[in-house]
Amino acid sequence: MTASVLEELNEDLLDATAIADAVQAGSLTALDVVAAARTRAQSPAGRAMNAFITEDWNRAVRAAAAIDRRRAAGEALGPLAGVPFSVKDVIAVAGLPITGASKAFADTVATTTAPAVQRLLDADAILIGKTNCPEFAFGVTCDSPLLGRTGNPRFPANTPGGSSGGEAASLAAGISALGVGTDFGGSVRWPAQCVGIAALRPGIGSVPGDGQVPGVGGSFGANGTVPAASPGMQGSFQTIGPMARSVRDLRTAYLIMAGAGSGDVHEVHGRRGSSGAHEGPFRIAWSDGAALGPVRAEVTALMERLAAALAAAGHAVRHQPDLFTECLPPYNRLRAVDPMVDHAAAVHGRQDGVTAANLRTIEASFGATAAEVEIAWQAANSARSEALTQIAAVDIALLPVAGGPAGDANGRLDIDGQTAEGWEIMGHCRAVTLTGCPAVSLPVGLSAEGLPLSVQIVAGPDAELTALDFAAMVESLDI
Repeated sequence: MTASVLEELNEDLLDATAIADAVQAGSLTALDVVAAARTRAQSPAGRAMNAFITEDWNRAVRAAAAIDRRRAAGEALGPLAGVPFSVKDVIAVAGLPITGASKAFADTVATTTAPAVQRLLDADAILIGKTNCPEFAFGVTCDSPLLGRTGNPRFPANTPGGSSGGEAASLAAGISALGVGTDFGGSVRWPAQCVGIAALRPGIGSVPGDGQVPGVGGSFGANGTVPAASPGMQGSFQTIGPMARSVRDLRTAYLIMAGAGSGDVHEVHGRRGSSGAHEGPFRIAWSDGAALGPVRAEVTALMERLAAALAAAGHAVRHQPDLFTECLPPYNRLRAVDPMVDHAAAVHGRQDGVTAANLRTIEASFGATAAEVEIAWQAANSARSEALTQIAAVDIALLPVAGGPAGDANGRLDIDGQTAEGWEIMGHCRAVTLTGCPAVSLPVGLSAEGLPLSVQIVAGPDAELTALDFAAMVESLDI
């Protein structure tokens, strides 16, 4: 098995870079691209997949026609010209529903657009709709009490993951060519593995977090302002990030979402994922993550082969079994006791529309004393400091996304005879979240069932491009 699993899984679909190049060259029109995406979305398989909470083809056709007119007039086009993209339901887009996948907000329409989304629109990407997620993005599957379950278009017996499962499904089905998700404990990294695409969890603060719901005070984006990120744990650690069918697409989308001007979004030539910006060998630490939770033997073997291939390619590789192991317990503890003030404000008076399980989660977050919450924050900050010391000694840290591949349709994952489910599956991702560092989720192998297995490629603070450069290099390795 070669490391170009991402390319193999997505070889029948154009990536965003290829679409934009074709539109700019005139070999495809933006209207052609939108029509193809619409055909896939409205096919019986697309409808059965249930990836979208709402589709906006009229807006998409108008945007595509405008792009085609501008090209015909010789006007310059943005770096994502004609690229269809979708946005997770918990991110605001003016004029479209923003329900949080909750019956409590079934009729809510956003009156503002998240800055990260607006920047993609300004780069001439074409919005086609909003995608499904679990209620308030709480879940490792994509089961919505409002809109039902989203299926995995490539592996129908398995979940597309959560919470950005609708985004992952749309990309894998060839409807969207870029996706915008959120990641708190693995919500772009895990779905990307489940369907066989790539995703980037940007480091804290590198992409604007405004426009997520609920915002400060419980705002749901319908009051004429962009809801700011909560100062609590979720608002502090949750990031908005891109999902894509190639590493080079992640790079372009990240640069645009982070605020780079079109002149700074460099064209990437050659095979999918190549960028060539990093020179010289990488210093790498890796672990199979067994200290963070149960891991299949085949995941351990894959990580060992990846490490050996990197060493053979001339990189400095060392095995570090304790990589980020101190991060998971304080993440879990802080997640349990940090008061969910903004969620509580959002659901106040709407409790009848919220699932009982999520109401219990919100209410339980207020059970600790202020002193207990402070101790939990201190422990989290201490663990994060230790993790940053570990990452400072290398260029890249490697961990699996999870202990195994996508779980079954109900989210259960067999790990060599042991069943994992729920948040237990997300331990490897949660540990990386606490570092605050950027992480790429990249498929590098297949399980015994033929399901994608992905690695987390973690770089230091503000080193998103280093992580992406490394991911591009990994695609060329033979594992």
